[in-house]
Amino acid sequence: MPRMQSGVWKHFTHAIRDGRETFICNYCLKTNAKNATKIKMHLAKCKEFSRISQQSPGPDGSSSASIPVPSSSFLPSATPGGQFLIDSVDQGSQAYADECLARAVYATSSPLSLTDNIYWKRFFSVLRPAYCPPTREALSSHLLDCEYDRVQSQVHETIGKADCVSIICNGWSNIQETGTIISIVATPLPLFYKSIQIKEQTQSSTLIAEQLKDIISEVGPQKVFAVVTDDSSEMKAAWAEVEEAFPHISAIGCTAYGVRRLFDDIVAQPSLKTLCRGAEQVVRYVSERKSLSDTFRRWQTTNIRIDTDSGTTLVLPSNTDWTGVVNMYNSLLAGQNSLQEMAATATLDIEPSIRATIQDAAFWKGLSSSRNLLYLIGNYIDYMKREDAVLSGVVEMFSQLRYHMGTSLSGSVLHSNEQKAVMASLDRCQEFCVRPIHAAAYMLDPKHVGQQTLSGDQINSAYYVISNLSHHLNLDDGKVLGSFARFSAKQGLWKGAGIWSSCQHVSASTWWKGLCSSEPLSAVASAILQIPPTTGACERLWSRFCNTRTQGSISADRAERLVTVQANLKVLEPSDCEFVKLENEEDEKVSFQSETQ
Repeated sequence: MPRMQSGVWKHFTHAIRDGRETFICNYCLKTNAKNATKIKMHLAKCKEFSRISQQSPGPDGSSSASIPVPSSSFLPSATPGGQFLIDSVDQGSQAYADECLARAVYATSSPLSLTDNIYWKRFFSVLRPAYCPPTREALSSHLLDCEYDRVQSQVHETIGKADCVSIICNGWSNIQETGTIISIVATPLPLFYKSIQIKEQTQSSTLIAEQLKDIISEVGPQKVFAVVTDDSSEMKAAWAEVEEAFPHISAIGCTAYGVRRLFDDIVAQPSLKTLCRGAEQVVRYVSERKSLSDTFRRWQTTNIRIDTDSGTTLVLPSNTDWTGVVNMYNSLLAGQNSLQEMAATATLDIEPSIRATIQDAAFWKGLSSSRNLLYLIGNYIDYMKREDAVLSGVVEMFSQLRYHMGTSLSGSVLHSNEQKAVMASLDRCQEFCVRPIHAAAYMLDPKHVGQQTLSGDQINSAYYVISNLSHHLNLDDGKVLGSFARFSAKQGLWKGAGIWSSCQHVSASTWWKGLCSSEPLSAVASAILQIPPTTGACERLWSRFCNTRTQGSISADRAERLVTVQANLKVLEPSDCEFVKLENEEDEKVSFQSETQ
């Protein structure tokens, strides 16, 4: 069927008769040949169409006439004299269907041009012939505005009901390009709140602090307990201003950013840079020479190759995350036997320096030890980026990281002074990532009770945080610390074994709210244990911004509204009860009116 133009073709039914393509007018039933000009002329003269289109004009003067649709009797297999089905869509039903379709498009991050696609148009015509889906322009304008307002109302309602929220900010590293900082309010559901525009580079930390304080004031300072940011110097400089304005709020850094900084510091050590450069030279040399790459591939698949070598492909570190270098080391180690046999084969033309590198046992030992060290730290980066990562796990993670790094460094290619530099970087990382609020979370998490990991200073700082938040929540400081003493000693409410086994099946904050709500410490503990340890939710939003801006000509304001709707719809998933089938058309109209008012 020809592409619909100006809505003309929707008034005709496509049919094949005697091998000829025809179009039947849905009003007067006259058969027309496939000719766009004659089709338009017929519709202009059709008295039945004129009569029906004048019956129910829309608010803008356009027609919302019922469109009669010939039944299947007019298909090739039909017999003359078939009956007609009358399909109609009133203005209320059309608007409600547009709203639901737009919401589905936004929630699934589908392209706004979806309804312009001919296959989707045919699908909609099968479901409801009289329904005309909204255009891309409608999806990116008034429909988006309506859904944005509705979603924002839900966001503010959710924040209003929360008893503890955290402000998450990220994006300073992208500010030179976009001038945008993403801000999320975690309830603990990560709700996209707004984007912060920083256009002046001077006094940027002060501007960031002012924006953060504005968000805290809008959300409600009473319920904000933490601000989580990336590791830029501008963000860290803004912490002091936020904590001075709101003494009960803890400003903390993203743990994943801190550990990534440690990873980069290790890779930047001279010995590892030399090793990495040698590894890249081997990979490039073998991959870029067809005779060598073919030989390597063939030897990988022959029967004499060991199973662990089979199917190996040499790769360069193309990834922007930590896996790039590790993947290159893995590919070399997996193909070590084949590469060494190739280097030992005199008939293969291999540059002497490359041949020497491949035959050097220290090179392979360095690859193995460095791969293990970098893989260890990379795993902690991924661990902290997980959506189920918790604040109390940061202290334990650094305890394990420090132990395993000490073991890994002793067998690495790093010289003694480089190892000292790496451990100093670990100290800076821990100083950035672990603050008093982390120590308090660790001590209040029932999964860690009885574990001796914290230093005396950390324990004292945790007591201060608990006492400070007790005052903020208007709780009796003595009763709260007494409750904490019973919790630590497993007395009173915590005497039985059952309550401790239950903490393995629910989150720590839920455990305190659900089973320990009668204790004075409950409100403080549940608030602290809801604080996220990273800005991972912001990083995921950045990818949405990038994808949205590649959809076509869409303004920055439209892009932000679209991302806001997409991100928050995924979090604020509706319950099944919101889709109860309506009893009749009047109920449908009432429902539509109540949702749009």
